[in-house]
Amino acid sequence: MAAKASRAPELVAIVPTRDGWSCHRCGGTGDVLMMEDGGPACLSCVGLGDLVFLPAGNALLSRRAKAKSKRHAVVMRFSRTRGHYERQGLLVEPQVLAEPGEAIT
Repeated sequence: MAAKASRAPELVAIVPTRDGWSCHRCGGTGDVLMMEDGGPACLSCVGLGDLVFLPAGNALLSRRAKAKSKRHAVVMRFSRTRGHYERQGLLVEPQVLAEPGEAIT
């Protein structure tokens, strides 16, 4: 339990609910953003631009890809009807998904 409490929190990427957002660092945009103190930031500016999206739906694949990937982030989207954030999938390193038979099993 102490090991779990001492782990750093997971990175959370957000799918914006509106299209008109821009990165506070470079002015760019994208499908996913990360929130920082200065405002929304694109994945390239926070160093996660090379990660690929793995949609939710296959729990075994998600667990294994997350374990094999050195860097990952949870992708969330706000549901207006339910009033809370819902998990959409993961951002993982592309080589983890490149060869599913070898890399993930």
